[in-house]
Amino acid sequence: MMSGNEERPTPAIIQALLNVGVRQAGIARMFGVSRQAIFDTCKRYGLYRQTRQELLDEFWPWDVPAGMTNQSPYKRLRDHGEYTLTNGKGVDGKGMTEDVLSRLRSFYRDLRVNNLIIEFDPSIPPQPGFANRGGFIYRKRRKSDNDLLIRVNEYTKDLPEERMRVWKFPSREP
Repeated sequence: MMSGNEERPTPAIIQALLNVGVRQAGIARMFGVSRQAIFDTCKRYGLYRQTRQELLDEFWPWDVPAGMTNQSPYKRLRDHGEYTLTNGKGVDGKGMTEDVLSRLRSFYRDLRVNNLIIEFDPSIPPQPGFANRGGFIYRKRRKSDNDLLIRVNEYTKDLPEERMRVWKFPSREP
């Protein structure tokens, strides 16, 4: 991707850009390299990981097939997790657009007003207008769901309590 004239991003440059909120994909575009090249450098040198990557690596509750990750429930839960992690660090949604935060507010409102949670099971058939490729469904909240936004079932990873807290309503909403 690089023509040879561009400066290769050093770990120090990558870290400085990450520190001011530039995402790995943005750094890759700046330097004309792949996002994977930036990710690999971050991993190799132990550089700060994006909140989203931290979420997917350490907090994501399910193994979701790649074909099911580009659906609204997956995206809203991913945005929720990212917001919750930044909220816990005192930076309330840093790097998230107003459009994403607005969708999150609507998501929280729908869950609360309708007393719903989201369940994942790869065998759930497509839900037109919600999960066109299947795997996700809204369910009525049960007492056993406690205050989680998700239903724990046989597909849910065994996460410690401090990681499951991500799947609760945030203390401060966007």
